[in-house]
Amino acid sequence: MDKIIIDKYLCVRCGQCVGACPACLFARPTLNDYPSTIEKADEYCISCYHCLAVCPVHAISVNGVDGNMCLDFVRESIPRFEHIATLARMRRSIRRYADKPLEKRVIEQLLDVVRWSPSAKNKLPVKWLVINNRNKVLELEKLVIQWLQSLPQQSGMREMNEPNGIFRGAPCVVVAYTDAAAVWPAMDTAIAVETLDLCATAMRLGSCWAGYFIRASQNDPAINRWLGLSDTETVHGGLMLGYIGDEAYQRIPYRPELELRWI
Repeated sequence: MDKIIIDKYLCVRCGQCVGACPACLFARPTLNDYPSTIEKADEYCISCYHCLAVCPVHAISVNGVDGNMCLDFVRESIPRFEHIATLARMRRSIRRYADKPLEKRVIEQLLDVVRWSPSAKNKLPVKWLVINNRNKVLELEKLVIQWLQSLPQQSGMREMNEPNGIFRGAPCVVVAYTDAAAVWPAMDTAIAVETLDLCATAMRLGSCWAGYFIRASQNDPAINRWLGLSDTETVHGGLMLGYIGDEAYQRIPYRPELELRWI
């Protein structure tokens, strides 16, 4: 059975699929022709489903998925540039969290959006692990501190002495990892975690990249074993999450102008 199917009874020959496919798998010799797929299209298809999203009449299916399984959106609900700009500028790394658990449903809402983060060749390699238990977060924190203490220069000593610890009292840590087969793991994970980060800001939650944890997990097998990861799986991202404590910003902090060249 073909992976990509075009229903000519529904197709209106608009040609949108031809232009939308990133792998150029559709062909239409003349404007009067129905689009067809090129040779080995099924092999080259990356299942991005752009053709389904762009077809106005649901005439295409890929792997049994058709346009009816795509989400609709209202164009008027798309945030204006100034709203997105404000969100990006006001996003802060929060290091003081309220002593309040983060509801599972809230985390699931955030991660559900992250499914649409772009990834190399649409491989969607990022996997997730949520530690939403304060005692478990403290267990993991002890392992990270042990690794930091083993370093010759004891990098991160100031953070180890913070009263709220490496994870700054966050009730939840979200871990992003990939296996060895990922095409561009570090970049794909960074995009996905920052998508989660911005969505958390939009929900008025506090977040902060867990840099010491990421470094420790990539260098200490004991941490990966605690996380339940295999030898072929690597952590590339970690984000502290929680309700914001007594860290109330009144304005957006100053940033210097970009270093920019035009060619």
